[in-house]
Amino acid sequence: MAYVVLTHPGGRTADAFDAMVADLQARGWMLVLQPYGLAALTRNRAAPPVRPLGDWKGTVGAIIGDVFDRASLDDGLAAVLDPQALGAAPSEDPRSVAPWLARHAFGDYVVVLRDRHGGGPIIASDPLGGLPAFAWFKDGVTLVADEPPEGLAAPAGVRVDWDGVSDLMADPRRMGAAPPLKGVVWIEPGVCRHGPELGGRNVVWTPGEAARRGPRLGDEVGLRRAVDGTLRAFLLGRQRVLCEISGGLDSAIVATSLRAIGRPADAGLNFFRSQAEADERVYAKAAAERAATPLQCVERPVMALTQAGLMADAGAFRPNFEILDTDFDTLALEAIETVGADILFTGHGGDVVFYQLAAAELAGDLLRGAPCEGARLTRLVEVALRTRRSVWSLLAQSFRGHPSRRVEALMSAPKVLAPARTDGDWHPWVTDLHRLPPAKRAQIRGLALTQGVFAYTRRGAAARLCHPLLSQPVVEACLEISTPVLSQGEGERSFARRVFADRLPEIIVSRRSKGDISVFLGRTLALNAPMLRDFLLEGRLVAQGVIRRQDLETVLSPDALIFRNTYSEVLTATVLEAFVRYWEGCDAGAASPSLAETAVAVPPASPGTAENAA
Repeated sequence: MAYVVLTHPGGRTADAFDAMVADLQARGWMLVLQPYGLAALTRNRAAPPVRPLGDWKGTVGAIIGDVFDRASLDDGLAAVLDPQALGAAPSEDPRSVAPWLARHAFGDYVVVLRDRHGGGPIIASDPLGGLPAFAWFKDGVTLVADEPPEGLAAPAGVRVDWDGVSDLMADPRRMGAAPPLKGVVWIEPGVCRHGPELGGRNVVWTPGEAARRGPRLGDEVGLRRAVDGTLRAFLLGRQRVLCEISGGLDSAIVATSLRAIGRPADAGLNFFRSQAEADERVYAKAAAERAATPLQCVERPVMALTQAGLMADAGAFRPNFEILDTDFDTLALEAIETVGADILFTGHGGDVVFYQLAAAELAGDLLRGAPCEGARLTRLVEVALRTRRSVWSLLAQSFRGHPSRRVEALMSAPKVLAPARTDGDWHPWVTDLHRLPPAKRAQIRGLALTQGVFAYTRRGAAARLCHPLLSQPVVEACLEISTPVLSQGEGERSFARRVFADRLPEIIVSRRSKGDISVFLGRTLALNAPMLRDFLLEGRLVAQGVIRRQDLETVLSPDALIFRNTYSEVLTATVLEAFVRYWEGCDAGAASPSLAETAVAVPPASPGTAENAA
C-alpha cells in the first residue's frame, strides 16, 4: 500500500499545497480525491481505496483503506461500510468519527478530516494500526502517509532520535512502536490526533479496554464467526487469492477457513530451507490438502546481503526488518505474478491472539482467579510441566511480579552488542494494563510487538497483504477470553486448536513443535560477514556510541556468527544502521527542494476530483 493525504487551512498555504500535489502527480502518484483544502493520492498496484467522508458544517474528509460493517459479522455476511451510516453525529464534533468507527466498523484504515473554518486536521488510525500513519508539517501544509514520499512533499528537518535508536537496539521487538525520529508524528493505533502540531490526543480504543470486558470462558462459535467474517470481508472485490501456508497452526487456520467459507485460495505458498528443522513441507502439504489449495513449495537459498539491497527499502518511517530478506519478497512476487493474485493472506499474529507466549505468566492468572476449564490446581501443575519449573517457583514469580534473576538468565541469551534496556511506556497500549492479570498483560504487550508486520514490502505493493488474525474482531474475541482457557494443558494455543480442529489435518492439531531457522540464519550471517563488517564497523551506530566497535569485531567473524547466539543483535544493528543512514542522508537540500528552487505547473483538477467531491 502507499498513500499520502495533504491538508491546508487556506490562504497563502494553498500555493505550497498545490505545488506538492502537482509534484507528487509528476512522480507517478494518482490523485484520487480533492475537495477544497484536502488531497488524497495513492500509488502501487495494491493502493488502498479512498472514499470521501461527506461535508458536515464545513468539514471535509477522506477515509483511506478497507472499512467494513461490523454488524454484518453477526449475520454471517460481509459488507463495506457505507459512510452515510455515520449520519449527522459527526456534524457537532468531527472527533466523534474515530470512536464511532471503532465501535461499528473494522478494517485497516486511516481517517483524515479538515475543518474549513479553521484549526488543524483531525487524523485517526484504525484500532490495530493495520494501515500505518505518520504525519509531518511543511510550509503550512499537514501531510500524513504510510511511507515518506520524495520531492516537495518529503519530510524536511527530520532528525534521528539517538536515544530512541539505542532503545530499539536494546529491545528490537519495539520496532512497531513510535519511530526514533524527531519531526514526525506517529498516529498511534486507536488514537485520534488533532489540534496544533497534532498535539491533541484522544484514545478511542485499547486492547486493555477490550480485555477488561472479560475474562470469560471461551466462545467457540464467536471465534469462528470472527475469523470467518473477517475473511469474507477482506475477500470483497478480490479476484485471485494467494495464501501463505508455512506448516504452522496459524496459517493453516487461515487457509482451511477460506475453504470453510466457500472461497479456497487459488494457490498456497510455502518456503523451506535445506535444514530438516526448517523444512515444514509435510505439515504445509497436509494443510493445503484440507484447504483444497494447490501448494507451491519454494526452497530458500542462503541469503546474500548487499549494501545496495539494504538501502533500497530503508526509506521508511520505522526501521524495517523486511529489508534483510529481499529474496522473500522476490520469490513471493513471482508467486503473485504467476497466480495473478490481488490479495495475499498470512497467519501472522496468531501466536499472540491465540496465546503462544509467556507460559509462566499463566500461573499468575490462575492464582488471581481467571476462569479456567477443570480444576485450577490441575491447570497450575500443567503450567509447571510445560515450563519445566516447580509450582513453588511459579508461585514465587506470581507474587514477585517477575521471574528470579536465575530464571531470567536461563530464559534468555546474554546480550553482547545491545545496551541495557530502558523501561518506559514505549507503546500506548502498555499504559492501559490496570486490573489485568500477568498473562493477559503479556498478550497485550505481544500485540503491541506485532505492529512491525504492517511494514512496507514489495509484495505488499503488488498485492493486498492481509493479516486476518490481527483484525479487530478476532483480536477482541481472543482478548475477552481468559488466557488459561486460550492456552491450557501442556501445549499452547489449545483453544484455537479445539475450535478449528474439524477444519485442520490431525498432523497439525497434534503438533507441538515449531520450525527453527536459527542454523539458516547463522549460515546466512557467516556468508555475509565481510559485507556486515564493512557496513557496521565504520557505521553510524558505532560513531554515536550505540554499540561498541570492539564488541562488533568480536561477533562479526564467520565462526562467531555461526556458533554464538547473536543473530538478533547483528540483524537489529544492520536494520538500524540502514535506517539512520537513510534519514541522515535526507537533508533539506537533497531530499526536499524548496518551492523557490522548483517550479511545477499545477494541472487542472480532473473530473473525479472536483472541490465538492466530498
